[in-house]
Amino acid sequence: MGFKIGIIGCGGISRCHVDGYAANDAEVTAVTDVSAEAAEKLAGETGATVYPDYRALLASGVDAVSICTPPAAHEEAAMAALAAGVHVLCEKPMAFDAAAARRMEQAAAGSKALFMPAFRHRFLPANTAFRKLLADGAIGDPVLFTNMFFGPAFAMEGKWFTRKAIAGGGCILDTNSHSVDLFRFLVGEIVEQTGAMHRHFKTTDVEDAGILTVKAANGAVGSMYSAFVAGSGVACIDIVGTRGRALYDYFTPGTLKYRLTEDKEWREIEVTPSIGFDEEIAHLFGAVRGEHALTCTVHDGVRVMEVIDAVYEQQAAKV
Repeated sequence: MGFKIGIIGCGGISRCHVDGYAANDAEVTAVTDVSAEAAEKLAGETGATVYPDYRALLASGVDAVSICTPPAAHEEAAMAALAAGVHVLCEKPMAFDAAAARRMEQAAAGSKALFMPAFRHRFLPANTAFRKLLADGAIGDPVLFTNMFFGPAFAMEGKWFTRKAIAGGGCILDTNSHSVDLFRFLVGEIVEQTGAMHRHFKTTDVEDAGILTVKAANGAVGSMYSAFVAGSGVACIDIVGTRGRALYDYFTPGTLKYRLTEDKEWREIEVTPSIGFDEEIAHLFGAVRGEHALTCTVHDGVRVMEVIDAVYEQQAAKV
């Protein structure tokens, strides 16, 4: 029998979770949203029952939930699910701020349920192959890490993503949450961080363009770019090591490329194109069944929040 799933928050990202659950033979049986219209729409697409709030949803007998609300609502729903023994897949950023993330980590430690932050990018077959390439030393020791996730998203000015009280931050928190996790996943633990950011939108109170720079314990340094106001879209991971370079361009999703110092041409590794939701949910279910431990843990979510919060605090001190 497949798992019964509840969806808390029925916005756009919830559809990706629904598709991921379907690919893993799980049934979405319950949905809830502060917008009755959004909940009814997703229920119509899935055959799920609409519940008035997350408490009623948790009482319906679901095995796991996806929390797909804005960040300000993550902690409360996650705490309730963990207390009820319901497994949690929580969208990024994991929490509104690092303090909330640490409270969620404590709750997860005291629960029989599993908590997994939804860092889907680390589950892409391309990034799994990227990690192996680095672990095998194919391009030597990592020296420089560059990640760019940006594009024309000007409609964000009118959405909750650019309201600090709801989102917790701007494009750096929303987008570079994945970047920080990918750096830790591919390169190593972060020991230093700083950043620069700017607000182009006139009606918002968070950044809509920014750069994070980090340093790993092993000496590798990284730069991570994000923006809602970029006129052209870029999504890539580019790592230079002591023996060569490796590159994954999300717009050519079937190929991971690398080139050694002595190479004149790129070498190519074929990978299965994916956006990662199917694989991350498969990993969660495997952990629930006891087949393996979670490799994407609540602490990974906490560390991302700590790194980005530290950068926000540095910027606030300059004002």
